[in-house]
Amino acid sequence: MLLKSRLFWKILLGFWLTIVLVSQVLWIAFSNRDHVPPEERLAQRLANQQLAAAAAVLADGGQFALQALLSAWPEQESRLVQVLPGDTPLPVTETSASTKSDISMMPPPPKPEGGEGHPPPDEQMMMPIGPHDMFGPDSPQSLEMRQQHLLVRTVLSLDGKRYQLRYDLDGLRRLLTPPTNSTWHWLKMPPPMLWIGGLGGLIFSALFAWHLTRPMNALREGFSRVAAGDLGVRLLPGLRRRRDELTDVGRDFDSMVERLHQLVVGREQLLHDVSHELRSPLARIQLAIGLAEQNPDKVPGSLQRIQQETGRMDKLIGELLTLARVEQGQGTEQTYYDLQELVETVVADARFEGERAGVAVELFGELPVTLCGNAELVRRAIENVVRNALRFSKLGQSVVLQLGQEGERACVRIRDQGPGVEEEKLSAIFDPFVRIGSPMQGKGYGLGLAIARKAMLCQGGNICASNRPEGGLEVVLMLPLPKLN
Repeated sequence: MLLKSRLFWKILLGFWLTIVLVSQVLWIAFSNRDHVPPEERLAQRLANQQLAAAAAVLADGGQFALQALLSAWPEQESRLVQVLPGDTPLPVTETSASTKSDISMMPPPPKPEGGEGHPPPDEQMMMPIGPHDMFGPDSPQSLEMRQQHLLVRTVLSLDGKRYQLRYDLDGLRRLLTPPTNSTWHWLKMPPPMLWIGGLGGLIFSALFAWHLTRPMNALREGFSRVAAGDLGVRLLPGLRRRRDELTDVGRDFDSMVERLHQLVVGREQLLHDVSHELRSPLARIQLAIGLAEQNPDKVPGSLQRIQQETGRMDKLIGELLTLARVEQGQGTEQTYYDLQELVETVVADARFEGERAGVAVELFGELPVTLCGNAELVRRAIENVVRNALRFSKLGQSVVLQLGQEGERACVRIRDQGPGVEEEKLSAIFDPFVRIGSPMQGKGYGLGLAIARKAMLCQGGNICASNRPEGGLEVVLMLPLPKLN
């Protein structure tokens, strides 16, 4: 799978070529500026030594002595030395300044003072034997000698004849330099270093490319599994050790899959609950129809029962549609509304409903603040909580609303004096179709608090519930206050 990844090969080849090119450029820059190859140093030193020895023998013993010396050398080295008449013109290619600096005249050995055969003073010219006599091996003048192909020296022998010694420096370089592969010679790099650098760069690039593409392949496989319906895949455990951006991607992927899993499970549970809630009224409608068919005298009562059950189903479907719209963010038009006025309206309606059950509804506190949001959703959230409190209240009890501010949030506290809720069920009362036994059992479908929570979350707020020490339930609704510039 990894070898089929196009990104893997792009990263591998890109980094490998970069490493090879950078190493090649550095090698060329180093070798051309500040480095003399060992074989070049040896060639220059050996050429100057052999040329100096040949010149000394020629000056002392003449051509026969020089011939004897050359015959003692290896045949390949003896061919590098040429003896020509002193007036032989220099090659055109060797008339550069650097080459002329290698032309020297070797005088004959000194004789006793006043002896015969001593050359005239004007012929006792002593020039430097070679560049290394005046310059160091790494000096600019010595580096310039790498471009020379021939060393030339003029020697004056004992018989007064002038000779020209030529040494094939380029031929000596060829003898000392090992044969190179012409295919790779243009890289100007020793083959061992070339292979080591290329193989090392290839291994490093392969490991680096694998390090980057492996989590990407895992991410792609994870998306494929999610698309196939597998919501149990998780990537963070395998990417946790990386501690980089890909770890964050894996964490976000797991959060996304977990959210999808919750939505799918919630939808399945909602579908199950809706079918369960609709089954009971439909069964009662079918029973009423059957009774009306069997006994015509019961038709009016059956029709009344059918009308009652259809009303319940209509209410259930309406609440489901409201919950769906809130979850999808529909109907969230932003308007400015007075929270104090909105709460007072809800309290007025709740007092009217509570009078029939003998339950009082009271409002304490003031918060004259204008909020920006969907007033209808906020009203419905508060109203659902108040109605839920009325449902759990008995005759003579009261429902209290406390309006105030806590930090940067507006707070609406709704307290009742009912039986409360078991601690392990507190977090579940805001889920759809969760109902707790109340004196008004059968008056709702367990969607009121679910709608309230969705509405508050949609407005950037929050809702929570807790049992009161003196008995009853307290539900707190929080809404963000506008920020003042």
